[in-house]
Amino acid sequence: MKEHDFDRGCLSGGWTDEVEHNMTQKQRKDLATLLLELEDIKKDFERITEQKNRLTNLLKFYNGGILEN
Repeated sequence: MKEHDFDRGCLSGGWTDEVEHNMTQKQRKDLATLLLELEDIKKDFERITEQKNRLTNLLKFYNGGILEN
C-alpha cells in the first residue's frame, strides 16, 4: 500500500494482508494474551491512581490543609 493511496482514501482489496505481512510475530497476539495485558494495564492504572491520591493527601497534610475537606 502506498501512502498517497491512503491519503486519497483508496485502499486495495488486500490491504489487511499487506499490514499483516509487515507485522512481526511479537505484534501478532491472540485474544487471551491481549486480555491479560489489558488486565495488567488496569491494575497498574488503579495502583497509580491510589498512589496519586495518597500523595495528594500527604501534600494537603504537609501544607496544613487536611481539615479543609
